[in-house]
Amino acid sequence: MSDKQPASIARRFLSLCFALFAGAVLLVLALQLLSQIWGWLLLIAGVVALWCVGVAVWRYWWGRRF
Repeated sequence: MSDKQPASIARRFLSLCFALFAGAVLLVLALQLLSQIWGWLLLIAGVVALWCVGVAVWRYWWGRRF
C-alpha cells in the first residue's frame, strides 16, 4: 500500500490555476504565430482548391467525350 497523502484542496487549486495560466499563454502564442502565417495558409488553400476544381473539370470534360 502507498503511504502517500492525497493532495490538499489548496494544492490542487494552485495546480489548476497554473494549468489554466499556461494554457492561456500557449493560446496567445499560437494565435500570434497563426496571425503571422495566415496569408500563406490561405494562399496554399486557394491553390489546392483551384487544383481540385481543375482536376474535376478535366475529368468531367474527358469523361464526357468517350
